[in-house]
Amino acid sequence: MYLLYVCTGMACRNQGESLREELTCAICCELFNDPVMLECMHHFCRACIQRYWDKCSRVPSCPQCRREFPNRTFRSHYLVSGVVEKLRRYSSEDHKRKMQKHLENALRAHQREMENFVRQKHTAEENICSLTKTSGELNSKIHAEFERLHQILEEKERVVLMELAKEEELLLVRLRGDIMQLEEGISDLRKNIEHIQEILNKTGDSLLLEVESWTIRPPVHAVAQPALDIQCHRERYSGPLQYIFWRQMLQSIHPAPAPLTFDPESAHPNLVLSKNLTAVTESDRRQPVCSSPKRFQQCVNVLGSQAFDSGSHYWEVWVGSKTKWDLGVAAESVDRAAKVKLCPENGYWALRLRNSTEYWAAATPWVRLAPRSCLRKVGVFLDCEEGKVAFYNAENMTHLFTFHQAAARRFCPFFSTCFSDGKLNVEPMRICHLTL
Repeated sequence: MYLLYVCTGMACRNQGESLREELTCAICCELFNDPVMLECMHHFCRACIQRYWDKCSRVPSCPQCRREFPNRTFRSHYLVSGVVEKLRRYSSEDHKRKMQKHLENALRAHQREMENFVRQKHTAEENICSLTKTSGELNSKIHAEFERLHQILEEKERVVLMELAKEEELLLVRLRGDIMQLEEGISDLRKNIEHIQEILNKTGDSLLLEVESWTIRPPVHAVAQPALDIQCHRERYSGPLQYIFWRQMLQSIHPAPAPLTFDPESAHPNLVLSKNLTAVTESDRRQPVCSSPKRFQQCVNVLGSQAFDSGSHYWEVWVGSKTKWDLGVAAESVDRAAKVKLCPENGYWALRLRNSTEYWAAATPWVRLAPRSCLRKVGVFLDCEEGKVAFYNAENMTHLFTFHQAAARRFCPFFSTCFSDGKLNVEPMRICHLTL
């Protein structure tokens, strides 16, 4: 950049010197003063050419090309005069100082812009490194999570196939035993048949009379074996296998959706809880509840019955078509007697809905969210070790917002139905329990 300014300056100086030469009188060697043009097209100062001709005893001529003229005639050149005045003004020290100051200001501005570009480039390079590192970490995490699922499925597949093979072997042993018994019976019967046939083939009354004295073994009777129910065997290992194994896999998923309930002792007096403590609505009448320091007094809030101080946890909340609500995580130590603004500084990490369509993350300052569709079920993920609270559209698990650096001794699931506004916001807020 500096070299560019140097080259530009040199070019400007060369052009300026060439222009000054063009606008310099050949007689006085100064810039034209009241320039005039002779018939030969050469220019001189009016006074200079007049003095020159006064000194000449001969016919007037041009000092440059020596062309002679019949009389002393010339024309004023106002265009050249104007250019000379501009050059004289631009060549003044005051103008030079102004131009130098202007160029210095432009240079500083470009240098600042250059520094800004360099900073942005450095930031972009750092972002590339950060993105690459983060993507690598996420790649490893995703691979580990799926590897765990693969291990669970592979182990379940191995166990089920072993059970199938074991049952098949037991049935085969039984059936082979049955075949052996039947083959022994067939052999005995074949011998008896041959013996009887041999007697029948002998003729003579004496032999027939001797038959009664011969001992003939009674026929062997086949013992009926239990029928093999192939259909039962088939049905035991068919059916909705993916669903069956998914149900069994849920026991290994971490974090599994927590089967939370509302904490009645923390509920604002205007909140009505269902018998199973999984649904809450706001009433215009205060409920006959006992006084407790754990109860919210100013806002229609309620906490979950379980507090967390370690590990990672996930739960889902049905908000349906409610027009406004707040939900998320609260520090167990939040002030429940006063009306407190929802923000991390006050121990709240929450999402909120206002006016049916305005979704906000209650950060500092609030952050407007734009989910692709209305939220009917919201998933909340809490990682106590990382201090992270994340929110998801639980119907398709798209990410909504994440709070970082959440800090508290114990965290509680937090809910607020907000006021019902007559009948506009009366739909209950529900804690979803996994039904699979």
